[in-house]
Amino acid sequence: MNRRTYLRRTAVVPAVLSVAGCTAPGSGTKEGNESSGDRETGAERDGDDAAGAAPIPMIENPPDAVYLPGHRKSMRVLEPVQAGDYALAPMLSYPHPFWLVTGTDRQLVEPDGSRGIHLMIVVWDPATERVLPVDGTPRVTIDGEDDWRRRSSLWPMLSQEMGLHVGDNVSLPSDGTYAVRIELPPVSMRRTGAFAGRFGEIETVTFEFTYDDTFRQEVVGGIDLLDRERWGDQGALEPMTDDNDGETEGTHSEVPYSALPPADDYPGTQLLDPDADSGTDSGDEVPMSGDAAFVATLLESGSRLADGDDRYLLVSPRTPYNRVPLANMSLRAGVERDGEPAVDEPLEFTQTLDSEFGVHYGVSLADARPGDSVPITVESPPQTARHQGYETAFVEMEPLELVVPEP
Repeated sequence: MNRRTYLRRTAVVPAVLSVAGCTAPGSGTKEGNESSGDRETGAERDGDDAAGAAPIPMIENPPDAVYLPGHRKSMRVLEPVQAGDYALAPMLSYPHPFWLVTGTDRQLVEPDGSRGIHLMIVVWDPATERVLPVDGTPRVTIDGEDDWRRRSSLWPMLSQEMGLHVGDNVSLPSDGTYAVRIELPPVSMRRTGAFAGRFGEIETVTFEFTYDDTFRQEVVGGIDLLDRERWGDQGALEPMTDDNDGETEGTHSEVPYSALPPADDYPGTQLLDPDADSGTDSGDEVPMSGDAAFVATLLESGSRLADGDDRYLLVSPRTPYNRVPLANMSLRAGVERDGEPAVDEPLEFTQTLDSEFGVHYGVSLADARPGDSVPITVESPPQTARHQGYETAFVEMEPLELVVPEP
């Protein structure tokens, strides 16, 4: 059995309500609601009053690209809270599989079959409404009844519906009200524009949520299955803020989405890849690698982002449909002129959070001319956990051979 077959066969969520005529996760009377049946087929489980375990649709042979999953998640959005310079929106859903990425290796994380939630947090700057990447490790403490407590960390994540966020599956001992405390670490990446000097302190937020049968009915019964013929097609689900009727608890419109500006909104001279197929950046043709769209632009000397009078090479990798930034990458570039190196050493990019351009990778360079070649190498793909539909993309990323176009 190869790795992809293993990933596909083992990702199952326990007990789906209206999707497959079963009960909601965690609604059984047995503590923990552990599954002992056949997890792939959803065979009946011993010691559990659930009728079975219905899998979230897993796609046979998904493409090595962004693809449509078989379903759209349902979630409860809690009231946003603020701490220091941050605003946060807590969101709760049913436990579901996701993938961790280390280097180019992917590791499937499955729900453990017990009652619980998938806890998600979107973090943004209320002054600019720009979603902020979390490049550290947020610590979460959850307190319940009878002195129950759980401490853990949240993963930086990438989702088609939610964009950038942090989250994890959390097992809970029983129904009840839980108090959550989250410590947000300082943003360690370079911060520029209106973000300079901000987000450098640890901030703490608290909130509560209730876990009960009403919640389970809401989030599991709200799963929206896509037409089967669309499963695995290249494409992406729309952001959650585009599918909000304003009538559900915690309106999604309160939460910004982490879309970067379109390619045409970036100043400077955009670099081209004349020999490769270009992809989609909301209608713009941009260079592609690993199904990621790369906006690469050379800003004029004197830019606020550059050192002194140098020019500034700004590279903005993003998802090809919703323009979600691909954070926690490592990039390297060179400059070649007439077939010879025009810089002494490879250019090392710095991950930067800018109030105008969002997450990008930048480097100052003294000279770049029309006709110069600018090869860009992805040393490390996005080290961000992936929800379904993103796990096969942005992993094996070929070098980009870009050129500075003639005026």
